Amino acid sequence: MILTYETIKHNLDLLEEVKSEYPILKDFEDGLVFRDSISNVGLDSFVEFITFKKQCLNTGSQKIIYDDLITFKELKQKVSELSYGRSKNIILKKNSDDFIKIFTDFKVNRRYTRGSNVSYCSGLETAIPTIVNYFIQNKIDVYDGYLRGGYFYLNKLKKPNLYSRELKMTQNFIDEFVNYTKEKDLDLRKCNIKSLISELNHRLKSMMNIERGLLVKCISQKKGFTLDRLYEVTDSRVNYNGYLEVKITDDNGVETYVTYTLFEEVSRQRDDIFKELGL
Repeated sequence: MILTYETIKHNLDLLEEVKSEYPILKDFEDGLVFRDSISNVGLDSFVEFITFKKQCLNTGSQKIIYDDLITFKELKQKVSELSYGRSKNIILKKNSDDFIKIFTDFKVNRRYTRGSNVSYCSGLETAIPTIVNYFIQNKIDVYDGYLRGGYFYLNKLKKPNLYSRELKMTQNFIDEFVNYTKEKDLDLRKCNIKSLISELNHRLKSMMNIERGLLVKCISQKKGFTLDRLYEVTDSRVNYNGYLEVKITDDNGVETYVTYTLFEEVSRQRDDIFKELGL
């Protein structure tokens, strides 16, 4: 496979677009939000990409895309710099053809990428940005399965189908909670963190439950549902991504779980209108 910059450029452009739509990713990139706060919400691939970008910079000051041509000597030095043990000198002694064989020949690849081998070379993974850029610049044909750590150069990310408003609401809720503890001068250091998290998790999930028989209005386009039509909720649950789902019979008479974000409680809509009118 002869690599190009098409995939990585697509991923970089998409990342900027997604960050503008989901500001929580920008907060994560700037260190304002912890990784645990946005795990399993559907943005994991972009969290991984941001982490990869940071690691490139922090691991040998590497770049995602190099503007200047990388010489083979510079490539060997970077791989050696990020390796340890015998492999540091082994890599430095290799010529271009022997180095490329690591990414084309199964036996040679296993010799340097199998952790139990004395000749194992960690730099072949940690220096992957430099390695891939060298291969792209020189149009070298390699087996992509041997490019450990090169996921974002090989696979195009897809735009997430999430709800930015809900993620922003979640972040606002967290900020309000933190501000409240500061305003009330609550010393959380005296709390049992496990009990606190467990109790908050239980109570918040209880607050998210929707009673059976509640009428909700469809406010977003979705196959099988009619915009502005009322539907009756027969059950609800929190899915593995942390979003509330409601069980509803669609226009075809099929009972299915749908993300609650697509709907709005009728009474809540009415209350919001009254608020806007100042009533």
